[in-house]
Amino acid sequence: MSLEPVAARELPALPEPALARPTALFCNQFLLGPRCPDELADWPDLAVAGNFRLVAHPELPVTRVVRGQRALTLIGFMLDPDDPVADDRSILARLLDDSDGVERIVQATASLGGRWLLIAESEQDAHLFTDALGLRQALYTQPDMTGELWVMSQAGLGADLLGLRMDERAAGFLDSYVVRAQRPEYYWPGTTTPLAGVRRLLPNHVLDLRTGKAERYWPAAPLPLFGMDSAVDRASLLMTGLLCAAATRFDLVLSVTAGIDSRVLLAAARPIKDQVSYITVRQAQMSDDNADLQVPARLLHRLGLPHEIVRAPGSASARFSWAFKRNVFLAHDHYMPDAEALMNRFGRRKAAATGSGAEVARCASRQLLPLADRRGVTARELAWAEGMPHPYAEDAFREWLAGARDCTHVKLLDLFEWEQGQGSWLAMTQLEFDICWRDIVTPYNCRELLVTMLGVRQCHRRSPRYTLFTEIARRVWPEVLSESINPHKQLGRVRALAHALKYRLQTMVTSR
Repeated sequence: MSLEPVAARELPALPEPALARPTALFCNQFLLGPRCPDELADWPDLAVAGNFRLVAHPELPVTRVVRGQRALTLIGFMLDPDDPVADDRSILARLLDDSDGVERIVQATASLGGRWLLIAESEQDAHLFTDALGLRQALYTQPDMTGELWVMSQAGLGADLLGLRMDERAAGFLDSYVVRAQRPEYYWPGTTTPLAGVRRLLPNHVLDLRTGKAERYWPAAPLPLFGMDSAVDRASLLMTGLLCAAATRFDLVLSVTAGIDSRVLLAAARPIKDQVSYITVRQAQMSDDNADLQVPARLLHRLGLPHEIVRAPGSASARFSWAFKRNVFLAHDHYMPDAEALMNRFGRRKAAATGSGAEVARCASRQLLPLADRRGVTARELAWAEGMPHPYAEDAFREWLAGARDCTHVKLLDLFEWEQGQGSWLAMTQLEFDICWRDIVTPYNCRELLVTMLGVRQCHRRSPRYTLFTEIARRVWPEVLSESINPHKQLGRVRALAHALKYRLQTMVTSR
């Protein structure tokens, strides 16, 4: 990967305005380290945390507030559901004035949403931590292996600017049948990355910028328990508040499918329903009668809201493919046609509002590992459940389990979905889709919201009824439930249970 301006490449003129801009590549990306590389001299440069320099893509917001020897530096954007008109600077000022020390600042961000990294500095120390789900991704070098501490948005910056090499085991994993043929949406398991000496900062962890060590800070206490009514009340207020706050910052596009996650998001958008655009992406393999096309069309028509179907091509164009793969190191080919369709339609002028992240509270892994809460789970089972039955993934999950088994305050599979499914897979996915969106808003990316939902009894959160989710939608906008939720997936649930039972029988036989 190279970081020369687009104009320096011998390529035909790009007809798409969004790709033709000099800032089209590396959207919303950053590099934090001891110096500013010459290749990024055109990016804004800021001194932070003593001897560190922060360089960020010109379209990535960076906000800094200083109080004497203390400072907060925000990379990205924060949303306050209780004060939707508050901007980043006022939110940081309140955090800095009301909280002393990184532990209290971390606690004070629990009710905030957005997509961000925060650097908290004092005279003695400096720490970096992520939003609740880690969706503003941070990869960091291990100083004992690389000699210096660098933090970056994606591995390609380290490979090109710092000369970091591909990890041999990571290359073997990437070239395996599991990834090449079976898992087009693979992710880097545990804290692994493609590069040797580089790790991913997982959600619920804070990185000490003085030592280069990451430590877990959550969960540190039992989760509060909530009855259905109180959980629905607070979750409804948080989700609507976060979307209202997002609408003051961005021109929003909400993608609607037949699923429960986008249905709750649609309900929460009721206060701003006339400010939002509504779309459904028609992927190349979708038939005309696909429920993810038909259900949103009928529902939005009934609600009196405009609906647009964005058609993805069967394959990405050569021009867009080049830009997509150059933008993020080892970006997934699987996402390219959808991203190109969205980029051609919106040209990074709008922000996407997505229902992703709800999987943390919906017991998403229980169908494949139904006995895990009772008897525990192994690294091998986690790798199998994630569709990555490979020694590399097993070793990464084994390391994750070693650091997570003492977290008795939350169910292990819920924590796994939080830190792996969202903190790795979703974080990388959103970074790849930054090429077509101004930014991405995920209302479920709020610690207080997730903790509230996890505090509800599991039977009210899981399939097939998803009672907590449907009650949130009913409380805010009952008409959104006038169409069925995922009517085409009932048979799929039966197949998933049968698949889990088959695997359990196989493991019982092989263990004898």
